[in-house]
Amino acid sequence: MSQLHRRTFIKNSALAAAVAGISAQTYAQSAGANGDLRVAVVGFRSRGNEHIKELKKIKGVRIVALCDVDSKVVEKGLKANPGAKGYTDMRKMLEDKDIDAVSIASPNHQHAIQGIWTLQAGKHLYVEKPLSHNIFEGQQLVAASNHFSKLVVQAGTQSRSGAGIRAAIKDVHGGKYGKVKVSRAICYKRRKSIGPAGKNAIPSEIDYDLWHGPADIQESIRGNESDKVQHASNQGPVHYDWHWFWNYGGGDLCNQAIHEIDIARWFLNTHEVSPEVVSVGGRFGYVDCAETPNTFISIHNYAAAPLITEVYGLTSDGKIDGPMNKFGKFKENNPNEKSAKSPDIGIIVECENATIVVPDYNSAQAYDLSGKLIKSYGKVVDQVDLTGGASGHHANWVAGIRKGSSADINAPVRECHLSTALVHSANISFRLGAKKSAGEIKDALKASSGLAEAFGRMAEHLGRNGVNLDETKAVLGAPLTQDTKTELFTGANADAANRDLVAKRAGRKGFEIPTTF
Repeated sequence: MSQLHRRTFIKNSALAAAVAGISAQTYAQSAGANGDLRVAVVGFRSRGNEHIKELKKIKGVRIVALCDVDSKVVEKGLKANPGAKGYTDMRKMLEDKDIDAVSIASPNHQHAIQGIWTLQAGKHLYVEKPLSHNIFEGQQLVAASNHFSKLVVQAGTQSRSGAGIRAAIKDVHGGKYGKVKVSRAICYKRRKSIGPAGKNAIPSEIDYDLWHGPADIQESIRGNESDKVQHASNQGPVHYDWHWFWNYGGGDLCNQAIHEIDIARWFLNTHEVSPEVVSVGGRFGYVDCAETPNTFISIHNYAAAPLITEVYGLTSDGKIDGPMNKFGKFKENNPNEKSAKSPDIGIIVECENATIVVPDYNSAQAYDLSGKLIKSYGKVVDQVDLTGGASGHHANWVAGIRKGSSADINAPVRECHLSTALVHSANISFRLGAKKSAGEIKDALKASSGLAEAFGRMAEHLGRNGVNLDETKAVLGAPLTQDTKTELFTGANADAANRDLVAKRAGRKGFEIPTTF
């Protein structure tokens, strides 16, 4: 049961009752006919296709079912995967006794409820990050995984299977480089305008009710496709741009930066939410119909050391096709150090005696206090090649299923929940904040040298893109405190944070988030 809500919102889902008769049979099942592990993939227009590719590489794994709310996507998937069954409604798919495990890559607002449904159906679960759309949902999925403890669950934070990262973290946790002073999650990833809003008919091949799941149904909003700076592939929120609307996503903080935040927290060796958080950000450089910030910084003040996140969505030179603004600390300070690699998407961990840089999903490098490379962990791999899970993350999940144990799972569901909760709390701070001038923000951040430094870097970045923060004000987020055990917000902004932005959505009718199992 959730510690956030001790009352029960609903009874078990209708699905749980429907599959009760098969749950006992499939509960501890780890392989299907002929010893194969029979896997279904849910949501495979984009990320789910990478799930399919990785699963096909693993001996003894068969793709037996494909599910997507877009019937054209299902049709295309079945042609590429002969022998698999196709579904648009996941609940129908879960009634299939020939499915042992489910790999979910649907939009963020579906992760928690679909994950819980999968466990209730007695099937092993792989679920993409972020774990939930709000902290409440994440708690329920963790509770379900604890209840169905014989089922193996892997969260889609695949960097946790990166051999080099794991080795570097082991050394940091062992004290090789002294205490951690600050852990930084860096996400500089250019995001173009999606254009102004427009009303368009929902494509007939998409079941819009199923696509929304527990989210409130809204009109189709899409940008003007004649806008030159719009995503070429934009077809409205139902295809990718849902990331930039609060009803479905949480901006790049919930999209890309969750990976970096998860590793940054892992380096800190903490297994709870942070007691304090504050954020600063806004949507700058263009005006479009999206809601989430494209420029964002936050600090989670853990007792041992702070975790600072920096997310930039614009370029370094103000040109729409220009390069990203890189952190550049080691390469710029040490131009003769050819092995140094400064990450535009990565992690920088400052310790007493060294700095660890994680530039991709697999490797890490340690530099001494002068910036000289002293140790490399794992092979440096282009990050683009690893977004499909080339680090063996699915293989780790399958190995756990075959062993009948979650003991060696690299990304436990609770760890993903904690990192996801950090993302949500930072966004909550932002949404409860107010626009302030650059001077007001500087004054407010004086007590936090790390966040003040990040704000200075953010202001410089925006300045290169023609944004003056005294004219176009940023939002200074509300400072929040959080009980690390109950995960409830406390203090001056507690009521608004807990009531409106943590557990606001328990799911619309027919898609209620299960709270009992």
